[in-house]
Amino acid sequence: MDHQCLVNQFATACAVISVEKTREGTCGPVRIVCANELYKKAMGPSYYDDMPYDELVPKDIKFEDFCYRAAFLEKPMHAYVPTPAFGTWTDQIHMPLKRENENLGYELFQFVFTKEADPGRMAGVSQGTAVAAIKASIVLMGAQNFREGVEAVVSDLQEASGALCCRVMLIDREKKMASNFCEKLRDGTRMQKDGVLPYELVNTWDRVLGMSNVVIVKNQEDMKSIEACAPEWAESLRAYGIDSLILSPLRRNKVSIGYLYVVNFDTDKVVEIKELVELISFFLGSEISNHLLMKKLEVMGTVDALTGVGNRNAMSRRQEELRRSKDPFGIVNIDLNGLKQVNDDLGHEAGDALLIEAAAILKEFFRGDEIYRTGGDEFIVISGGRTKEGFEERIRSLRMRVGNHPGVSFAMGIYWSEGGADIRASFLHADESMYADKNAYYERNPEKKRR
Repeated sequence: MDHQCLVNQFATACAVISVEKTREGTCGPVRIVCANELYKKAMGPSYYDDMPYDELVPKDIKFEDFCYRAAFLEKPMHAYVPTPAFGTWTDQIHMPLKRENENLGYELFQFVFTKEADPGRMAGVSQGTAVAAIKASIVLMGAQNFREGVEAVVSDLQEASGALCCRVMLIDREKKMASNFCEKLRDGTRMQKDGVLPYELVNTWDRVLGMSNVVIVKNQEDMKSIEACAPEWAESLRAYGIDSLILSPLRRNKVSIGYLYVVNFDTDKVVEIKELVELISFFLGSEISNHLLMKKLEVMGTVDALTGVGNRNAMSRRQEELRRSKDPFGIVNIDLNGLKQVNDDLGHEAGDALLIEAAAILKEFFRGDEIYRTGGDEFIVISGGRTKEGFEERIRSLRMRVGNHPGVSFAMGIYWSEGGADIRASFLHADESMYADKNAYYERNPEKKRR
């Protein structure tokens, strides 16, 4: 067969790929036999006929598997996947060609680049994958609780893949932390439920991915490829008895925020499962990223950035909730004495340090209660779930602690409600009590009075 004449007939980038079969019956060297002009132009000046494909692009286990299946199993293959090496999406078609040697097979490979994800091309997946992906999308969008929605998707994926475990793991490279977002484990697995892998280990996964969009391990040959790139990860997989895996990154704007993976899955369905994992990871990457962003904005809107306690917005919301509550609670209105003098004499960095220390003391004494910073030097504590006597004992302990503290001094006003009290009047009472305490403090320490 004249391979060059064949590829020249195509109006899209096209090449003939050769695949060698190893003695073990697995995929051996993959080479580009010849290509048409569109293919050569896309690959650039590094291209030459009969070259190993991984001289042009990073080695890709998934690509090799597709080539092998087309060349030796005579299965037409199709994929539409992100291609980080070129910053594009690639629509790939692998078509079997006749072979005369049982250990050397050929396939016709065509591709089309698209700059952004094309929904029409993404829809060109198998019917089973399409149904599963649509269901996952509906579940995510319709879930009242986002995490429960993701858990439902993960559970369905585990069932469809026959996997020992299906897990969504997030990674925060700024804080150097890895965390499990959700997971589904088969009963009796050796993998520890909610077992968080070390950040250092998870951080190697992008190195294994390279410029690919998925890692596939279906046999010991694939495991050796993992071992060559990340021996510590291969060691961890073996320690848990894992001999097959599909892992796909969760990306947002081309940045990995986490990973979706299945382990010890049904390797007879590797193509279908790989297609499903990739498509679901595409949806999850976007949805989880939006969820984390909303959580971050929520924290920014309700948490004081300096001290980590609630801010005035959060305090206002809590007051509205208290109006409808019949439960008893205590209010502590606190003003940090001497902050202005520290700012004036030592600078605002020293003042910030004093505020942080004051907040730390309040967190220590009011563990489990609600603490808010409502102004420059003002804090409010709402204490619930205890008796009036227990509340007052805690206040006495706090006064003793700050009375012996060389740097932190509080003026405090307190009010106890048995529930159902006028909220505005309750807070006003605590506020007036605090100012009386503050005036007494400055009468004892006139040199520290605000100027």
